[in-house]
Amino acid sequence: MKKAKLKKGDSPTSSGKQPAEKPPSNESEADGDTHAATDSSVILSAIQTMSNSMNDRFNSLEATLSQLQTTLSETTSRIADLEGAKAEHEARISDLEASCQEILAVNKALRAKLDDLEGRSRRANIKIVGLPENVEAGRPTEFVEQLIPKLLGTENFPERIKVDRAHRTGPLPSRGGRPRIMIARIHHYPVKETILRLARQHAPLKFHGVLISIFPDFTAEVLSQRRAFDGVKKKLKEAGVRFGLLFPARLIVTQDNKKKIFGSVPEAEEFVKSIVEQDPS
Repeated sequence: MKKAKLKKGDSPTSSGKQPAEKPPSNESEADGDTHAATDSSVILSAIQTMSNSMNDRFNSLEATLSQLQTTLSETTSRIADLEGAKAEHEARISDLEASCQEILAVNKALRAKLDDLEGRSRRANIKIVGLPENVEAGRPTEFVEQLIPKLLGTENFPERIKVDRAHRTGPLPSRGGRPRIMIARIHHYPVKETILRLARQHAPLKFHGVLISIFPDFTAEVLSQRRAFDGVKKKLKEAGVRFGLLFPARLIVTQDNKKKIFGSVPEAEEFVKSIVEQDPS
């Protein structure tokens, strides 16, 4: 058969016939399949590795969360126990505070009563300060009975002063030390008041050339309360204002023929301040 001649301008496909395809190479196809299989295996392996890693991490997180939940549960339980104990302790503390306040009130009342009883037991006593040691020669009661008229004037005591008892207080001082105080209980209370009044009027008192003083025998609590006015008394003395102390610890001030009584140190200090401001000289 003769082949048809192509006309000018005709392409080989214009006649309707397709050119014959070149058959694929079997070796190239095999190589492509091998590469595809290798890529898929790598991807699957990576996915599996990632999955295993994520599973391990999730397992670790689950274990940690489980541990945290257990710890949180224990902590919550302990907090609940502590809150319960706190409420119980607060109730007990409130009861203890109330009991303490009651005890303090009772203690204050008992101390005041004790101080009052001690003060009453001392109200007939006098304190003689500055008497040299051993001048009483072992007979302090008789010595005080004879000493008082000599110091304050026999004319002021027409009858014998009756002293129930007398004694020194504290341990024996060292040689050259300050002599111990002499405490004497006067049998008649009016006589004791007379002795104190005359002692103030005749001050300073001397015995064998030694200065001595006679004071009431106050309790330690009363002395502490009275000493609190020492600063005020010093300022009043500097200002030339008359003053005195009433029992147990009240300051009485006389100014312009008027008497004022102060039961507390702050009140007295305010009064002294007003005096100083009026007369700064």
